[in-house]
Amino acid sequence: MKKLKRWQIPFFAFAHFGPCMLSTIISVYLVDALQVAGFGSDVENWTFAAKTIVAVGLFSVLKAISSLMDGLVEVPVATFVQNLKTPWGRKRPAILVGTIVMTLSYVLFCFPLSYEENSVANSIYFGILLTLFVSFFTLAINALFGTYAEITENGDDRIFLTNFKAAYDTIQYSIAYALIPVFIGFGINIREIGLYFAPLAATILIAVFMIKEDSTMPGAVKKYADSDADVEAAEEEEPVSMLEGVKWTLNSKAFRAWLIIHGCFNLGLQMFLSGQNVLISGPMGLNGFQIAIINASAFAPVPFMLIFYRMVMAKKGYRFAFQTALASFALGMACMSAAYVLWVPDQMVRMILGATGGVICSYGIGAFFSAPTAMPTQIAAEQKITDGKSYPSMYFALQGIVNSIVGAVGPGLIWVNLRNVSLNGNDLFGTHAMTYIVIVFVVLAIFTCNLLPKEYDEWGKKHKK
Repeated sequence: MKKLKRWQIPFFAFAHFGPCMLSTIISVYLVDALQVAGFGSDVENWTFAAKTIVAVGLFSVLKAISSLMDGLVEVPVATFVQNLKTPWGRKRPAILVGTIVMTLSYVLFCFPLSYEENSVANSIYFGILLTLFVSFFTLAINALFGTYAEITENGDDRIFLTNFKAAYDTIQYSIAYALIPVFIGFGINIREIGLYFAPLAATILIAVFMIKEDSTMPGAVKKYADSDADVEAAEEEEPVSMLEGVKWTLNSKAFRAWLIIHGCFNLGLQMFLSGQNVLISGPMGLNGFQIAIINASAFAPVPFMLIFYRMVMAKKGYRFAFQTALASFALGMACMSAAYVLWVPDQMVRMILGATGGVICSYGIGAFFSAPTAMPTQIAAEQKITDGKSYPSMYFALQGIVNSIVGAVGPGLIWVNLRNVSLNGNDLFGTHAMTYIVIVFVVLAIFTCNLLPKEYDEWGKKHKK
């Protein structure tokens, strides 16, 4: 695969923006819009029809199944991409097919079968669409991220790429969490908003045009093998069994440790991202514009926090920097937890506490956006150097399985049902309990960082000559 020039990297990093925006909207807003529980204001705009149009118990199970199905297809999808034989290479066709089906299922999600309350048919319909969306989103995004290790020259370029990716994530989340609540406050229904954003899926075409892959058809591969200049390319195109890819990937001690770390903090992060709007609207008792302010405080500072994060990394190394990010996120969530209507009667004080917690969280959020791409990319590149083989898409596939499991448990089962335990959004053991769960798992991630090999104390550190 042809390497990117330094100036091309910021453009390539933007390719994921649209699909990830749709993923955020469907998981944070459209799924929440199927039931009214937990919302305190503007219910008619936060939801499709100001009523619960799914059977909550059934849908929570189907949502969890969709997350687990996503995990089950991760490794077969990575193997499929690795062995794909087309005149256009491996990655580009996978990206295109995944994006088309993902976008179609997203659009259909905005059109319920009916507006009947507690509808079993709607539950099954949305469960199927959600499964299609996450599965083909996985195909497109894992194929895209699988190019990161191949399309960059060195570790500095990979950090450069993933930092830009994280900056674009920040913009995406700022729009999703700060701007969309404003639209809702103006009286625009979330279903309409979802449709307005659908065309953004086209940003992934940037990568399709920038990736320069040779044909992986058998005749073309033989031609490479007969040429001294392209022996490495020929080797990379050799068929790889699913078990071989998994075994080789898990051979990395660093990656095994990272999967544990990622599982811990990502469960907390997914709970936070899924429940933030409901938490602020319900237990914190704030409206759409106030939600926008708090969400903006969490995401707008991220680009500056990424600079600070990079400075800490340059001084102390990757492990220490990531642990400080985790600690910051836990502290910010504790601050948000204090902004609870029964503890702080004054609405303005609650908003200030929430915004303060958001700013503190933003340091951790920046690291969370960067690390899930940076770590597998760096590990894959290092393993290529030390062992002679690496299957980049497989690293993201196995990481995706962990994502799927924690997504099924956290947002899928715990959060969907936790909302219905809440008493008018004002009890310690319903919606508000989300903050405690997040803190516990993020703190656990801090300690699991010690499982990383010692060299990650040095990665990212700038040494004096």
